[in-house]
Amino acid sequence: MSASPDPEELIREAYAALDDEDLGRALELSGYLLQAKHARGFEIMALALEKQDRLEDALDVLRKGVMAVPEAFPLWELMGNIYSKAEDYENAETAYVTALACPGSNSASICYNMSVMLRHSGNPEQALSIAIQINSPAIQVKVDTLKVSLLNSLERHEEAAELSNRLISEIMALDELGDEDMKDLAQVYAELGRAIYLGSGNKQGAFESAWKSLEWERSEPTALWLVRELIGRKSAESRWFHIEVEGNWYFPLEQGKTPPKFRVTYDVVADNIEEAIMFAKHLEPPEIRESMQVKSVGDKGSHANYTQGLYWRSPYNFVLS
Repeated sequence: MSASPDPEELIREAYAALDDEDLGRALELSGYLLQAKHARGFEIMALALEKQDRLEDALDVLRKGVMAVPEAFPLWELMGNIYSKAEDYENAETAYVTALACPGSNSASICYNMSVMLRHSGNPEQALSIAIQINSPAIQVKVDTLKVSLLNSLERHEEAAELSNRLISEIMALDELGDEDMKDLAQVYAELGRAIYLGSGNKQGAFESAWKSLEWERSEPTALWLVRELIGRKSAESRWFHIEVEGNWYFPLEQGKTPPKFRVTYDVVADNIEEAIMFAKHLEPPEIRESMQVKSVGDKGSHANYTQGLYWRSPYNFVLS
């Protein structure tokens, strides 16, 4: 580290560290920024602490930040996001309102996050009233995706399905899909499935939409919820299993090589391990199901009140020879 590091370079490196989950490095760089009296140091430190689930520590950093730089709207907005994550919705709303009052604030982003907070707090109608006022090309797909979820929550399923189909067409028409586009597409497909299921009871159409969602985002939560609801199984014998599975992929990933092995982990609620692997296989490509073998099992105990099925699954970890 040079005697007088360039703050902009520190910021770029710190955000890259956050993206790479190198949280120790991000915290170190945020410290250098704070020594240089740069407000971004508060933001980066709080983001790193949030990723470690140290929410109160992150809020302490942001409180110091807004005392030092009271008109820094990104600090107020992030404070609102973290209060919302901690389910302290009253303080979250106060932080968002303060952020909006700051000079030069990004009202579209702040209003979007406020709308998300209101959805989480059980106020979908108020959340929708804010979301429909946002007009920002930079985040419009995210805003419209949120609207679909809110319309479903308000039982306006026909409108939700109509907006979902329009959004899918818009995203698929992009020249190139980035990571965020794929995540948005997964969410929209999941909400489309939710609208189909809750609106018309079309289980086959709902499952097809959930499957498409999970092709873009393997653990899209609404899609996994929908699949569990469609299966609709509960049992007094249900247990939560964390299972590690190994199998054979069905085509080569490198020219001239044989198809690799893969490893994947699942969190699944089932009566026993045989049912757990059945649920896991149900959402994987048919070509790999026969090869899937359980390598280790963690039993997290009774979960009798939980609907059976998958709750999370990891990306594929390919073993290349």
